[in-house]
Amino acid sequence: MSENRAKATVREIFRWYLSKFPLRDGKAYFYELLHSRLTPETRLVTVRLDKGFTMKLDLKDAEQQKVYFFGHYHERYEADLVRRLVEPGGVFWDIGANIGYFSLAAAAALENSGQIVAFEPGRVAYERLLDNISLNPFTNIQTFQLAAADSEGEAVLYLAGDIADSSASLYPAGKEPGGRQVCRTVSLDKFLVEQGLRPPDFLKIDVEGAELAVLKGAAGILADFRPLLLVEMEEKNLQAAGASKAAIQELLGGYGYRAAHLRKGRWRLIDDVAEARGRNIFWFNPAVPKHREKVGRVLNLS
Repeated sequence: MSENRAKATVREIFRWYLSKFPLRDGKAYFYELLHSRLTPETRLVTVRLDKGFTMKLDLKDAEQQKVYFFGHYHERYEADLVRRLVEPGGVFWDIGANIGYFSLAAAAALENSGQIVAFEPGRVAYERLLDNISLNPFTNIQTFQLAAADSEGEAVLYLAGDIADSSASLYPAGKEPGGRQVCRTVSLDKFLVEQGLRPPDFLKIDVEGAELAVLKGAAGILADFRPLLLVEMEEKNLQAAGASKAAIQELLGGYGYRAAHLRKGRWRLIDDVAEARGRNIFWFNPAVPKHREKVGRVLNLS
């Protein structure tokens, strides 16, 4: 057995261990110890992931390298939430889609019914998003190379180098960006009408600090259609944009939304999102019967 063949065999055993072995203790340690030695020399690799879809991954990107070895994104609980709460015929909007993990997870759950609308302003990330969609049989994903915000116009997107930067932002948070790109911005309310789209049942928003602006630009959607929301709320990114967790909670509370956060792998209600340990917050409106029915699948409302 040649050295290359031996390395490939060890790599596949290691990937099986990280993705399939039931005990999680020690996996992070062994990943940090071994992944650099076992990473393929080929930069782009195409793999089938455990959520039921295929992606081309860039092993130069640390996050995508983890997806390659573990078989899922590090936000696996959030992806599971989306898969459990989208329903046949439903509409999922992915704001900040990057290379498409959440869009494809929703598409796999919807099984070509309903509609996924993916927004991604980054040039490299958008190209990779299209590539990943093309690797799968889903026909219900629409894509737009746009940044959602609170108004129409143009903005500078700050990003790193030649990768599909998942931390690309309209508001760099204290670090020198590797690159800049001018992108078009839209408000979701206006875009919904202009494009004749179906309103979302579920909005996932991960835009590295611009979350409050996105929500302000979706005021009509929140008031009229009351979608479920999964919103990244990283305080340092929000502060770079002149926003805060408290500002988002005040805005969404005005529409009747309540928050839940992840703790020890379970979604739990939380009254003050400033105390949330994770960065992703799930929002629902308990006055909406459909919300109560869906949310009852993932957390105890009593």
